[in-house]
Amino acid sequence: MSRPYLAKKDSEAKAHEIRVISAALKEVAEQHRLPVIYKEGVIEVWQKPEDRTLALDALPPEERTALRLDYQERKRQQNIEGITSVAAAELSQIDDISGEKPDEDWITRFFSSAQDISSEQMQDLWGRVLAGEIKKPGSYSLKTLEFMRNVTKSDAAALEHVGKISLQYGATTFIATHDQNWLQEHLKIYPGHHFSVSEMGAMYPTDLNLRLFREDSTQEEVFVAGDLMLLVSRGENKSEIQLPMWKFTMVGRELLALIPKANDETYLESLGLFFVEKKANARIARVIEKLPDGRIRYNDIRTIDKPSTLDDAKTEA
Repeated sequence: MSRPYLAKKDSEAKAHEIRVISAALKEVAEQHRLPVIYKEGVIEVWQKPEDRTLALDALPPEERTALRLDYQERKRQQNIEGITSVAAAELSQIDDISGEKPDEDWITRFFSSAQDISSEQMQDLWGRVLAGEIKKPGSYSLKTLEFMRNVTKSDAAALEHVGKISLQYGATTFIATHDQNWLQEHLKIYPGHHFSVSEMGAMYPTDLNLRLFREDSTQEEVFVAGDLMLLVSRGENKSEIQLPMWKFTMVGRELLALIPKANDETYLESLGLFFVEKKANARIARVIEKLPDGRIRYNDIRTIDKPSTLDDAKTEA
């Protein structure tokens, strides 16, 4: 090959290199509002006067380390202040705060993890956990704190989506899956949600059954869903009823306290019909007050009746 040909190729390659580097540096400059210069193979970036951590000049290693640590600690302090401000706002609306202090190990573990939470959405979650623990020490276990360290925004969204219709039956918290087609059509809850929430550790991974009316002496089963209740009496049913469910783990139960409930009557009606079809009786009620001894004061809303069928209509005629 001739020298002119090689020189031409070299110049074309150099021109391409400059175009690529210039485009990349333009993007960096626009994102960070920094003057960036590429000259004779050397990149120069002017530092922001108020924050030298963005400078790329050749500082001694000791100074670069000090700047990095200073920036990291300032960022952590901002994170902690954001979380504690959420907790303070939550506590300002509460009158009955426990006189007992949270465990010191719990507080140490909390702030050790919380200092690296930068997302505003996740800071809100951590702030509400802190407020809940101050209000009632022991509400959130160390296991739950460890779980929260690895929760992403998408994880939190999935948990909130299914958690808003969670039901409480004694110490068991679950999603009733008696009619998965109904859940998918009306609430947009799919088996994939169960998979993702169980993968993060907030639900058990397998489908389970809740055994009801196991004893002949049991005449009523009660389910609580936020401000609503479903009360199921035995009626003409003479046998045990098994209710399909997705069950929450201990960690999941603790975090559900942070999720507002949907108070969806249609969901409870769907569940009530499941029992009515098994010859039990069901009615929906509204919670008035939850008493310290575990009892609940409520007002009945309505009874759930079995839908009329064509055969029923003919019989009545």
